[in-house]
Amino acid sequence: MSSRFMTTKTLLVTCYAIMQAACSLTVDTNVKKGIGESCSADTDCQAAKCLLSTVAPDDKIGVCSIRCTANEDCPSPSQCIKQQCQLPLSVGVAMTGFPGELEGWTVAHNDSLQATSDALGYLRLEKLFGLTPGNVLKEVKDLASRNQVVVGNTVDYGDDFVSAAQQFPDKKFLVVNDGVRYSYPGQTPNFSTYWVHREQAWYIAGKVAATGRKRLGVISAFINPDCVRDVNAFALGAQSVNPLIKVEVRHMGFWFDINTQPTYEYPVGSGRKYYREEYLTQLMWESGVEVIAHIGNTQRSVKLIDQLMAQNPTKTPKVWTFANDVKSGCKDSSGSFFPTCIGSIYENWTPIYTRIFDQIHRGVYSAPTIELDIDDTDNTSVGVSINPKGPGDELATRAMMQELARSQNPGPRQRVFMGPYEVTGQRDKEFNGLPDVNQKVLSGETLSDTELARMCWFVKGVVEKTKLNDPLSADKDALVPGGLLPGSTVADALTQKPLDSEDKLVIPSGLHWECKRNSF
Repeated sequence: MSSRFMTTKTLLVTCYAIMQAACSLTVDTNVKKGIGESCSADTDCQAAKCLLSTVAPDDKIGVCSIRCTANEDCPSPSQCIKQQCQLPLSVGVAMTGFPGELEGWTVAHNDSLQATSDALGYLRLEKLFGLTPGNVLKEVKDLASRNQVVVGNTVDYGDDFVSAAQQFPDKKFLVVNDGVRYSYPGQTPNFSTYWVHREQAWYIAGKVAATGRKRLGVISAFINPDCVRDVNAFALGAQSVNPLIKVEVRHMGFWFDINTQPTYEYPVGSGRKYYREEYLTQLMWESGVEVIAHIGNTQRSVKLIDQLMAQNPTKTPKVWTFANDVKSGCKDSSGSFFPTCIGSIYENWTPIYTRIFDQIHRGVYSAPTIELDIDDTDNTSVGVSINPKGPGDELATRAMMQELARSQNPGPRQRVFMGPYEVTGQRDKEFNGLPDVNQKVLSGETLSDTELARMCWFVKGVVEKTKLNDPLSADKDALVPGGLLPGSTVADALTQKPLDSEDKLVIPSGLHWECKRNSF
């Protein structure tokens, strides 16, 4: 990395050495590295020491620094940060939502960014909220004009980030890749991606939800392989407890209802209107689902079920929920737990943000993508938190997380989707555009990274209603919208979008509803 503070070949008055030794007039014609430049030993630095990483202590690359007690002790543009002269790292952040009571995704990123900033000290964050994908290029370029690094918390920003990276080659751009898209047309070396494998937490949540139950539900979000993996992981976890369990799936079409007011009337003619998350929750409530999990960015479904159960305390069986994205997802705005929430499937972005910014700070960041899996520590990047006021068993859940994290041959990423199980008809293992004749994942079979990244099929046991706006209609095997048409002999023949008259999806302008078009 080029220095953000350069020394000059000159007569050096080592004034900074006053605190360490007598000030002396010396001539040094061998100019060494300045504050903030990468180093591996003190001898690499000009009148400074090599400060090694506290994030990766075994990594022998640090930055040149000197001790300080105030900014005045440090040569500009370095500042006194945690008693060391260091160069600030300015980071612009583009986020889809707003950190509020019912938010999850944006709250998780916002909290992790703040925790990372507090730990490292040298981050300077500029955050823009509420940037719905479609065209955020102007905002991303504005952030790049003022910051050294720009981060985006959704895969849907990717193309605009690539365009900005082309125009700002001296800045770094990172965007969430959701385990689906690793490369973008026209991407440059200053563009990269990052991800945590949340399907591993969904697998554990499925195990927790299935105990003593027969029917579960998942409100899926954007129709892409990421959300399909989460639904399948939840179903496979549940089936490991109860092989006969059913998992009803419904789709929002996006990560949240982008409308500022509720628009879905249910029942028709009642005058009662819901946000799409709430509307789908209401349908699942009536179809007999016992646990409703959701992949969206908000906790609207969690709040609605809590209200419905309060109004119907004798309902049998009871209906429970899983929150999403944050450990605190089962809490309301006052900090109290929703009593009908079992727990929350969460992502902890702090480890990955800390690793990324520490590497950029030390000038060693070069990975095209960084991905993290579940681990057996309290700081795991994905997991399931249990509501102490609900029916879940925290110790048992933690044991399941540790067992998955410690699994080997295969590891957790492959273990979740290891056979045997059947598929509902859309798998294309050969990637020839035709559904396989044999729609089974065999015993001990694992899926390639490519197939995981292109997953547009459901496992057997995932169901949907034959008439989507009738929660009492019969179940049928669920098909992924925009996945391959089962039994087709024509390459790339796809299943169709649900009829708007039955189930109108929320699709922001510029985005697609087809799973195959949303995979790469």
